[in-house]
Amino acid sequence: MARIPADLNDIDEKWLSEILTDSGVISADNGVQTITKDSHGAGLGYLSEIERINISYHLADTEAPDRLIAKFPTPSPKSRALATLFDSYQREVLFYRDFIPSLDIAAPRCYWANIEDEPIAGRLVGRILQMLPDAIVVRLLDKLLESAGQNQRKSGLLLEDLSDARVGDQVAGCDVEDAKAALRSISKFHAGFWGRKNPDVDWIHNGANQSKIQHGLFMKALPAYRELFDDVIDETVSEQLDWLIEHGAEVLEKCNRNTTLIHGDFRLDNIFFRDDGSDPVLIDFQTVNVYTPMTDIAYFLLPNLRDEFQGSQMELVRFYWEALISEGISDYSWEDCLEDYELAQWWLIHRGVILIGLIDFSHPRGGLLIETAVRRGLKGGLASLPLPW
Repeated sequence: MARIPADLNDIDEKWLSEILTDSGVISADNGVQTITKDSHGAGLGYLSEIERINISYHLADTEAPDRLIAKFPTPSPKSRALATLFDSYQREVLFYRDFIPSLDIAAPRCYWANIEDEPIAGRLVGRILQMLPDAIVVRLLDKLLESAGQNQRKSGLLLEDLSDARVGDQVAGCDVEDAKAALRSISKFHAGFWGRKNPDVDWIHNGANQSKIQHGLFMKALPAYRELFDDVIDETVSEQLDWLIEHGAEVLEKCNRNTTLIHGDFRLDNIFFRDDGSDPVLIDFQTVNVYTPMTDIAYFLLPNLRDEFQGSQMELVRFYWEALISEGISDYSWEDCLEDYELAQWWLIHRGVILIGLIDFSHPRGGLLIETAVRRGLKGGLASLPLPW
């Protein structure tokens, strides 16, 4: 079996030839002659570094890809800590390797996916933290993150280059037409595992089992959130945040109903649209978990739908529900969908606070992403949500 490169700089012609030969993409008498790399996607507060690899071969081969996308763990200790704590690299590698072939979703072709064997630290830590009081969890997080940031577990992906498709832009936002296309894709994703509390693998988290860690991150990030959005945090929003201090972990646990496999980071930057009418292609599966699907829908509609289309929000929720039913889901009523969507909006407020502590604001787009998402969400209706209980 081919080695796992230490990082993007460790990819060379010999290694790539071995990978493409072992996978049957090129014949044994062919090989990679030269590669050049175009760096993109690094330093944006993401958990990975990404490069486009341009490839030439010793022998002409019309079936072999002339470009691939290489995705490897970030060298940033802060981002690597979060990825380690939530098993993000393992989730994506195993999702591409073991799940994509059996799912009816549009996703990039995966040419190689591998990760070093190692105990699943994030899952074990999560189980322990779930048993501790919230105040202790908050105090432990700094040390846990510092330790997790030193983890050097190697992993990587080689994926189809989708540069011929139109990538979404979360900052610019989308219209109703693109939103419907994206919702059709995610409805198929959700339908594939509908009603299963846990897929038959031990590496996919149940969202409710991470509630203590996530609420601890919420508590750590809340002061910075209040400061950054001071101009839009009125009395109602302040009351919402105070309520979430007491009930945030409970909200996360209540979202463990009508469950399925969710994307976990379903937003425009992770969606590639095609002009031929086929389903948009979904990417970035580092946060797949089992949870209510309406968290994906709230996470997409409120932060990604342009301001002038926010009035279509409930029309699009209905569109998603009908698409889900058309995929054969018969035990999810419109009333259940509405109830889950209301709960998911509270989850979204909670998640928005957490992201303030995760995004790398040293890069202009990193900060712009989260700031645009939070402001658009508050304007789109989150600021007027009544307290649920």
